Parts: sequence; structure tokens; C-alpha cells
Amino acid sequence: MRPATCPTHRLRVKFPARENLFPTELLIFALSPRRSNRRWEQPFALSTRKLPTMAEKKLFYPFIVEPFQEDYTGHLAWSTLGNLILRVSSLHAETHNFGFTYMQTHHRGWVLSRLVLELDHLPLSGERYQLGTWVNRIYRHFTDRLYVVTDPNGVPFGYGTSTWALIDYETRQPVNLETLPDGGFHQALLDEDVPIDGPSRARVQETEPVLRHTAAYTDLDINGHFNSIRYIDLLLNTFDKDWHDTHTVRRVEMAYGLEAYAGQQLRVYRHTLSDDRVAFEVRRPTEDEKSESVLVRAVLTVKTRN
Repeated sequence: MRPATCPTHRLRVKFPARENLFPTELLIFALSPRRSNRRWEQPFALSTRKLPTMAEKKLFYPFIVEPFQEDYTGHLAWSTLGNLILRVSSLHAETHNFGFTYMQTHHRGWVLSRLVLELDHLPLSGERYQLGTWVNRIYRHFTDRLYVVTDPNGVPFGYGTSTWALIDYETRQPVNLETLPDGGFHQALLDEDVPIDGPSRARVQETEPVLRHTAAYTDLDINGHFNSIRYIDLLLNTFDKDWHDTHTVRRVEMAYGLEAYAGQQLRVYRHTLSDDRVAFEVRRPTEDEKSESVLVRAVLTVKTRN
């Protein structure tokens, strides 16, 4: 599920409220294609191929931890894992003909709303591992995509969940996924869950940021927005090296809201929920500097490093 590459539009989309989703108003992390006055010349149909087999619904992609993908401890960096998760989402969607290529043709694009990743451990430099992904459920305006992280023999050591919406660039509204012609991508659904808890909700009341960051060139994605996975780096940078020497993150929960652009100041607020859970909000000041807008809410679950 890859965002479109096309001319820049700031697109505000109103979503129906859904439990555990933040916020109900979301700015998409994709560029909008130029608006077309043409009506669809063909009906919107996601696939004319034969129905996928069970094995095709759940696809695995092999990786190896390269030196440039690790953190200073020699483990796979969380931001690298996040980017690869988005990559396999795109590859899987392309395979089933509801990815970037097809959606761009019909002026539609996928938007990431929530992401949860939980691992027993992060693989070390040089280790091989696999990322598996499949589409689990379809709601009216959202769909859930799940993940599993395994060793080369298929033994799991991590799982993930994500929530996406499909945006129609012509109407600037989310598409009703239950009414797509030809059954939409129901044929790719796999009724298989992952053994981790769903996303939690946590508010941060702190008024003094622990980190200030001005969005710069290397923070931006192809859409000119602050990269959604780059926020994970911001959260981790609120802790000093001494903390990282003795702690490691085992679970990341991200709830995406408004986007940020180059030159905007981001303020990271942190609140300790318990010995092993820390909540965050990334905010930016409003134009009049009198208040702040929440861009991201997140929760990290940590453990003592062995």
C-alpha cells in the first residue's frame, strides 16, 4: 500500500469515528494527483485474475540486516524495520492488484492511520529474517493489514498490525471499501489474527517538551511530508545513550494525525505510564503560536537490555 507520487496537495480528509483510532480527522501521507474532469471510463475493478490461493494471500519477503540498517548496538534499527514494513505492504498490494500502480490509475491512494509492531528481539547485523503480511479485515472506510516477523525457518519472533484507508482524489473522501465493484479485494482477505494486543490510547498532559526538532531535508518523504517512520527516531532520541545502553524497545504504537513540512518546529512531549510503558505526543505550534496541534500520538513499551 504505497502512497502516490504526484503533484502536491494538502488534503484534509474527514473519517467516521472508529474506536481506538486517532484522530477522526487525518491528513493523508500521500500526494494527490491532478484533478481530472473526466469521468471514469472503466468501472473500478481491483482484479480480473483467478482467486488467490491461501499461500498467495499471505506472502513472505526475505531480508538480511545490512550494516547500514543497524543501530549502534548492532541490531536492526526500529526505523529500518518500519520502512521495510511499509515496503512489504506495497509489494503485497501490488501482487494482488490493489497497490500503487492500479490505484494511481484510478486516482486513489492508501493512507496509513495506525501502526503497531511488537518483537521479542531485534535481529543482529548479518542475520536473515522474513516479513510476512496479509490483509485481515475490511470495514467501511478502513482495512487492517497484519504482519509476522520470522527467522529463515519460519519461526515467529514478532508481529504487527496496521490500519489503512483508501482515498478518492477526485472527491477528497475515503472510499467505502465494502461497496467496491467485483467484490473489491475481499478475495485477498485472510482470516488469521496475530497474538498481540491491539493499539492502546494514552494522552500526554505535559506542557514542557523533552525534544524540539525543526523538520529538515532528510526528514522528508517523497511527498514533501515529514516521514511517518521518522517519527519513531524522534521518540527514541528523547532518551540519552545511557538509557539505550540499559534499555531496549520491544513494542511501538503509532497513531498518525496531521502532517508536518520542512521548516516547521516539532515538539515531543513524553509521559511515563509505568515502568515499561512511555507515552508521547508530537505537536507543532499553530500559526498564531497560541496553541499546538497534535501530529502523532505514540506509546513505546520497553524492557531492560540483557
